[in-house]
This record gives sequence, structure tokens and C-alpha cells, in this order.
Amino acid sequence: MADEHQLEPQSHIGIEREPDLEPERRRRRGHGSPMPQRSRGAHGGAIRRDVDAAVTSVGGARQAAGIAPDRLLVVEFHSWDTGCRDVFEERFGAAVVDERLVPTDSGDELTHILVQFPSQQEVARLRAEADQYRRNSNQTTGLPPGLRRTFFDGLETIRTVSRGERIGARLADEGFPDTEPFYIDVDLWHPGTPKGAREVLNNLRQICAAHQGRVAEDLRTSSLVLARVQATRALADALLDLDIVAQVNLPPVLPAVYGSLFDEIQPLPDHAQPTGDEPVVAVLDSGVLPGHPLLRGWVVDERDFDTGENTAVDQHGHGTQVAGLAVYGDVARCVDSGMWNPEVMIANAKVLRRHPQDPRWTTFPDEHRPEALVERAIRHFHETRGCRVFNLSLGNRHDVYAGGRQYAWAEVLDQLARELNIVIIVSAGNNPAPPMPAGVATREDFQAGVRDALLTDPAARLCNPATSAIAVTVGSIARSASPRTRDSFAGAPEGAPAPFSRVGPGYESKSTQRAVKPEFVAFGGNFAVHAFAGGTPSWVDRDLQLGEPTTRLNTDGGRPLTAVSGTSFAAPHVSNAAAWAFDAVEDALGTLDANAARAVLGVSSTTPPCGPDWLLDPEGKETWDRLRLVGYGMVDVDRVRASLANDACLIASDSVDEDHWHLYAVPVPANFANGSGRRGVSVALAFDPPVRASRREYLARTMWVEVLKGLTIDEVRNFRTRHTGQGSAPSLPQSKLLDMRPTKTDVQWSTLQVRRKEWSRFRGLPVAAGATEPVLHVLVGCQGRFAHGEGAGQRYGLAIRFWHGDAQVEIYQQLQARVRTRARQVVRARVDRRG
Repeated sequence: MADEHQLEPQSHIGIEREPDLEPERRRRRGHGSPMPQRSRGAHGGAIRRDVDAAVTSVGGARQAAGIAPDRLLVVEFHSWDTGCRDVFEERFGAAVVDERLVPTDSGDELTHILVQFPSQQEVARLRAEADQYRRNSNQTTGLPPGLRRTFFDGLETIRTVSRGERIGARLADEGFPDTEPFYIDVDLWHPGTPKGAREVLNNLRQICAAHQGRVAEDLRTSSLVLARVQATRALADALLDLDIVAQVNLPPVLPAVYGSLFDEIQPLPDHAQPTGDEPVVAVLDSGVLPGHPLLRGWVVDERDFDTGENTAVDQHGHGTQVAGLAVYGDVARCVDSGMWNPEVMIANAKVLRRHPQDPRWTTFPDEHRPEALVERAIRHFHETRGCRVFNLSLGNRHDVYAGGRQYAWAEVLDQLARELNIVIIVSAGNNPAPPMPAGVATREDFQAGVRDALLTDPAARLCNPATSAIAVTVGSIARSASPRTRDSFAGAPEGAPAPFSRVGPGYESKSTQRAVKPEFVAFGGNFAVHAFAGGTPSWVDRDLQLGEPTTRLNTDGGRPLTAVSGTSFAAPHVSNAAAWAFDAVEDALGTLDANAARAVLGVSSTTPPCGPDWLLDPEGKETWDRLRLVGYGMVDVDRVRASLANDACLIASDSVDEDHWHLYAVPVPANFANGSGRRGVSVALAFDPPVRASRREYLARTMWVEVLKGLTIDEVRNFRTRHTGQGSAPSLPQSKLLDMRPTKTDVQWSTLQVRRKEWSRFRGLPVAAGATEPVLHVLVGCQGRFAHGEGAGQRYGLAIRFWHGDAQVEIYQQLQARVRTRARQVVRARVDRRG
């Protein structure tokens, strides 16, 4: 039996990697679908006519709008050649502002790209090359003959973007407001240079001035030019016809949140106040009520970011509800136990206000883009308070992701997460009207039908900005299945995905390149189904006994608790855990690292209470359906905060160059084979690559992680480094790979990758030749996808967890003594609070 002190919570173990490996053997990338056979004379003439028609169309709209017709022209191309982007950028000096794959009826894929030519001069060069192609010339001009033929053979269509394609989702649903002026969000195509971005913004200001409008706010990043515009109908119509405009939309409005009250509880005792050593979560929302009896003293800073309410105090309720869960992590557990122990402090970043026409709703202030306001708030509390965790229980339900280009808001979050080394937690979004299954006979069949609809209904996919690649997205599962409403039953069983919760996948450049989203789920309420005998069923979204308990905006002197439903209230559960993950990483490594914190969250996740059967994964293979519904599962905050004798977490933080590997050797604890019961190994890899919304692949780099067994370090090097000898490079036998789930293929397009291996009957692990004990080698690799100009090094965090179901099995000390441990620069004794 382990000593008593060994059963107490311990700091996670910081580990170091083995000496560097050589660069990887890169595989050549494909060249797209087969090129069609062309009659070059006819095809070249058609290209010339299509280019002329597109330029004429652009020029006419430009002249009507009153801006220069010969600058920054945007034209759409479809090509069978996946390399056509390089030709436009390198040979014609153009900027590709959007790129994605478009499936055809035959099952092949065309490359869709929008090309922004700096001036008519570059378009003239394209025309000249088309003429050379039409004559089948062997003369080298701007393009060598072979490249010219490949490039123009691949072009299928050339046109301008239509007016309808520029209409955003909410504008399409609701149309323009009747009263002028009104505010609209305008996204402009980014030309790729700061000078070009200034030029398109100046063009926008010109048009606004000519149509009695104005640019209220603008936001520029490396690939985005966004504006909030006060507009007339005439101005909006002009913008919808303009080639430099990517989208015109109505500003987002966030839905109302309702709740009911619990019984009276006592305020926090005077001694339950922060010491100042607790982690801080910044809540970007409608504000927080700092005088709330359960939050008093725990709101350490607050600021109103120009919402127009002239106070940082919550006037709506949503922010106070979110803050309670961030502070306590699990309010329901506090209610059940009667013990209120706040442990996380709040920085109140007020970015939302009550809607002027309907106080049940929240909205961003009229003159500000959400992207700009959120960026200001994040930068402020990162600079002034050192905040590392930011909770965004926000989303635009009108922007439901259906593949294609990444959302601007999501890209802003990704760039901030990378630049500032922070963790941003985003709610998956809510579907207010989930489909009602038909033709079902039982309650269980109905609930299963609701679950299945989450996977088949396009309206149930993630909404903006939950597709963010580096931010952590959180969906909702039901805590309760016992509604208070008469003549009703719960839409989901306990522990299952809530009917309203949106599901993945996240950003996908093609069906085989999709991100795991949401990464996690947490308790966030449930819906009830209400129907009188023989009547049409309807959803009940405000049932007291189905909601997630949290703090209420009790400015009326009423009870301080409420129960609410929505992914907004699942997200702060994970924000609370993320704050502790930063602490755990600093204790183990002596540094603050967002990637390592995300990795710790990953290896601390477990299957939701509904079980794998309900998640359409009865064999526990981490199927894609399961990943879409709940990602990697629920985060266990106790596992985040500390290791135990039988549950040990190893952490690494490092940087690897593109097309290189890092290797970690982990001797398997001898006690891991002892006793009966389940046991397992989990690995999680998190990284923060550069991103570009103008690129189809979006992620400038991808990474992967594999676990190898029964090999020596020299054998690993032989299999994985450059092959310089004669014959083919040696391939790694599949028998040497630990069979982990999900597969590497399923997670390789995600910036957080969690893979697991579990044994119900453990028969041991192979021992390498010449070794005396089994060793697992964890291999981490990085692959560049496209040029980005941000250096070759890619930061990453790695977490490895060994666990055993028998609490008497000691593995922590054996791991600590045997791995290549990392010397800590700073050690903070926080473990005493984790018991």
C-alpha cells in the first residue's frame, strides 16, 4: 500500500524531451483533380472574354459607387489546379483573398479562389498570357510555356461575385431595417499589405460620404479589414454591388436568457475573501454585479468598454450568471453541499448592453464591431491584470458554419490567442428551435431522435465564433432530466448532449480536413418537451428543474440564485478549469504556457455521464459522431489541479521547427501492471499555429502525436529521420504503434489533439531489444502547410497521463523518478488547496 502522504494531491511532473531528431521525410502533396482536355484556341478565347466581362462589371459598379475603377479589382476563379494560387501571387503580383475547395457533381473538387489584382496592369498581363496560351505559344513571357498551359488548362470559370453572395445570414433572414440610418457590419477583402488595407478602407469612407453614411469603427489584422458602418439603404445597396466587399450583414443580437429563483441562501461569510493569489478569469459579457452576495469581493477589476450604459455593473443578468460559474466552477455542487468556497477571481469586461427595444435581449453597442470590442477587452485585461483565461459566452446564431471560409471573429480570437499566449473559452452556441423527431413511440426514442438530429440538421452546427481553431469551444450536456413543467419530459437524458447545444465539426477546408469541435462539454441545462394529449409538442426552454444553477442578478433584493439553459453556462465551467490548468503548468514547469494548459485540460477529460452507447460509440473507439457531439468529453477539474498516486500527469512545453520531430521517452511504471481493474494512458498535444482566413487550409502548420512501443531510441530515429542510404526508407511497423483513439487522422487538423488507450485486462507492453523494462516513446511532429512569414518555430504543449483504477496502485513516484524531469525555475505551493 502507498504511504499516506503519497495519496495526497501532488504537483504534475514537468518532463524534458530527448535530444533532437533530424528533419522529417516530407511526402509530396497532390496536384488536385485530373486536368481536363482543352482545345486551347477556344478555351483561351473564352478566358479572355470572361476576364473582360468581369473587369467591365467591376468597373461599372465602381463608377456608380464613385471610386477608382482600376485599383484592387476582385475576380473569382475556379480551377482544377491546386497550385494556381502560387501563379497568381508569384507571377501576376496579385493577392488571393479567399481560397476553398468546391465539390463537383462528379465527385471531384475545384479550387475556388478570389483574386485581388493591384491594378489594371496586372489584369492586362493575365490577358496577354491568355493570348499566348490561345496561340499555343512556346515563347517564355511572364510564364514558361509548360506552366502557362497547366495554369490555363486548369481554369474552369471566371466571374465576379454576385450581390446575393455578399448578403450575410442575419440580413438575409430579416432584411434591412425600415428606419434610416441603421448600422451594418461590412467585411472587406484584405489585399495582403497594410497599404492596400488602408486603400480599401479609404474607398469605403469615400462611398459612405457619397451616400450620407460613415465608418463608425474599423478593425485591421493581417488578413481582415472589418468595419461597422452607419448606413442608409442606398449606401447598403451600393456596398452589396462592390467587388472589394466580402459581406454586408446586420450586427449580431444575442438571445435573451431567462431563469427562475431557488430558495434563500446566506451571503458569503467575511472570511471567504480572496488572498490575491487565486487565478483570474476575465468574463467578457454584459457586466457583473460585484455586490452580489455570492460574488462580493471576487470581482477584482471591472471596465465598461463603451457599451453606452456608462457602468460596468450588469444591467441584464447574463454576465452575472456566467461569472458565478467561473468563480465556483460548479454552483450545483455548492447548493447540494451547502459549502460555498469561491476560488477564482473575476475581471469584469463589459462588452454587451441590454437591447434598447427589448431588455430581455443583449446586444453590442451600435458603433462597435464585436471583433473590435472583444479585442480591446482582451488586450486591456491581459496588459493590466495579466489575465490568461478569457470567457466568451457569446455568439452570433445567425452565422451557422456550413464549411468554407473561416469567420472573421474566429480569426481575430485565434490571432489573439497566439500573440498573447492565452486561453480563450467560447460557447458553442444555441439552436433555439431544435427539430422535433416524428414517428417515435417512447420517450427514449424521442430523446434518441433529438440526439440524431444534432448530427444531421445543418442548423445545429457551430455558430460564429465557435469555429475558432485555437480557442477552446464548449458544448452543453444536461445535468437534470426531471422537469418541473407539467405534461412534459426532458429533451435529453441526464449527462447527454442538450437539445439546443451546437455540434461540430469546426473549420473544415474539405471533408477529410476538419477540426474536432467542441473540444469539451459541460453542464449547461436542458429543454423540456411539452404537449397536451393529442396536441403538437413544443419546446420549453425555461424550466427551473432543468436549468444549470448559478448566480442571479438580484438587484430587486430577491433570491440570489437562478437556473438557466444554454452553452453560455457550460463555457465558464471550463474557464474555471483552465485557470487551474495555468496554475498547474506553472507549478510543474515554472512558466505560464497556454498550450500546456490546454493540453492539461485535454488529458483531464472523461466520458460524459450518458456513456459511450448514447454517444453512438458503444465500443469506445472515439468515433467521429462522438467527437462531433461532445469532443473529448467533460473536464475533471480535480485532475486538472493535481496528480494523485494512481493518476499522474506529465507536462512539457517546447518549440519545434517545421518538418522536425521531438521525442519523449517515458518508462512505464512497474506498478502500472499490478492489480485488477481498468487503466490507461492519454496524451494531449496543443499548439498555436499562424492562421490565414484567405488560405483554404487556414492553419499555416499542423502537428501530430504518436506513441510508440517496443522500440529503442535508435530504432525510432532510424524509422523517423531522413533516409540517406540505398533503397527505400524503412517504414514503421503498425505493431509498434500504440493503438490510441481517436486516430491520428481524425485529430490532425485540430490544434488540441487528445488520444487515449484504455485496458480492461492489461497483458503488459513489449520490451525493446536489450532493454529491461517497457518504454513508451511519445513522438511529436510539425508540418508546414504554407508560407506565413512568422518564423520556423512552432510552440506546443504536451501532457501525458498514466492512470490506474485501483487507488492503492502507486505510479506517480515511479514516473517522477524515471522520466527526464524538467528543472523548475519557480515553484508555487498551491497543492495544499487541492485536497
